Amino acid sequence: MDRIDKISEERLFQNNTKEEIMRWCSGLHYFHYMRARGGHNCEGDSFAVYFNYDGLDDLTAKLAEIGVALNRVGDGDFSFDPFKSYSLDDLDNLKITIAEYPEWEQPQYVELFGNKVHIWVLNDRFEISVSGSKDGQVYKVSEEDFAVCRTLEKRFDELGWHSIVDDNVKSLTHCISERNYPELF
Repeated sequence: MDRIDKISEERLFQNNTKEEIMRWCSGLHYFHYMRARGGHNCEGDSFAVYFNYDGLDDLTAKLAEIGVALNRVGDGDFSFDPFKSYSLDDLDNLKITIAEYPEWEQPQYVELFGNKVHIWVLNDRFEISVSGSKDGQVYKVSEEDFAVCRTLEKRFDELGWHSIVDDNVKSLTHCISERNYPELF
């Protein structure tokens, strides 16, 4: 049998109780609780869901269904390059773009059906993540975030959307999935 790496119980239940996490795990059908990997200062806990898309037209159509429009990078703007230094004067024209479609900006922080979420477009799927609904602290999740996820899941059902819950996501140590943490389901 394959050994499964797990987050220690001490770290797993550092921000939320075991009972909360168990209720979240059994109460969500699309979203997964994602515990911060640790050691990454730009990453916190979140609830995340992934949806596939097939090309730019499909991506823009799906995002439009949930009220999100992509913005084209304008003249004079440029894509962020992590290997380049920028001056303060550059910052207004610096755009975080979609890797597969560098002429389009990442949606990032948007409102979705009245709820603040983060959307990040990857090469063949996009992620919607929820955190910080309670107090704006986007590095932790709360009951308010769980409630937002439940509301969004109802909207996804109405749209006939189906999340991708593939083994790549479920096998991530920080994804609190039934595969890695069956005792929480």
